[in-house]
Amino acid sequence: MKVRGFTLIEMVITMLVGSILVLGIAGFVELGSKGYAQSIDRQRVQTQAKFALEKMTREARYATPNIFVDYAGQDCIAFFPIIDSGFYAVSGSDINFIVGDVSASVSSLNDKRLIINPTEMLSPDQRLDVLDNSFDLVDMVKISGSSVSGATFSIPGKASELVGGSVANRLYITANNKRISYCVGGDRITRDVGFSDSPRPLTDASEMSVSGKVSYTPASVQHNGVVHIDLSFAQRGEVTSFRQDVQVLNVP
Repeated sequence: MKVRGFTLIEMVITMLVGSILVLGIAGFVELGSKGYAQSIDRQRVQTQAKFALEKMTREARYATPNIFVDYAGQDCIAFFPIIDSGFYAVSGSDINFIVGDVSASVSSLNDKRLIINPTEMLSPDQRLDVLDNSFDLVDMVKISGSSVSGATFSIPGKASELVGGSVANRLYITANNKRISYCVGGDRITRDVGFSDSPRPLTDASEMSVSGKVSYTPASVQHNGVVHIDLSFAQRGEVTSFRQDVQVLNVP
């Protein structure tokens, strides 16, 4: 019985076909791996971008109205978050007020400021003390025996310093050391609290670069204040742009 093996030509053809198949499969796997890596990178950019935008939007939306900081063309915004809010009434020479936090006390509020009908823009180095209708709470006293729901206080002898006032008798409690600022520059977004001048990065410039603008349009008779956010996030040649306006919900 004669047994035949593979000829040299058959072996060469087999190896050639096998190599082509292996190269095809390897290319397909490499393409899939690159696509997966790109999807992960894209998702990382989207996640960081959405986190930054959501944080900026939430904090700006509930800022004390109409006292945003004017950075004169710089890509920065700064504002004072509302710590508490309520209503006030003038009684003789005193300003009496009530806030929603029933647990509020003299000690918890006396390092903060009461703001009524804020209507001014501040420069970056100015504090709330320069505003009209901005009252420190160091000398305030708590009114006991109040039958209303909330914590009631009085600022003695300050009614004469009240300029204009709020149509709805609204007030806001905030503080200088709670000021929040956001800046776009150096390929990243930074966030700072107070006047520390030590901003912390909100995005990582080593992973992606951020460019764009943030600005504020003060409130008018027709609309509330609006924060304008126009940012682009870039990584490995891909750019994702976000543009949105955030309405500051509170009114004087």
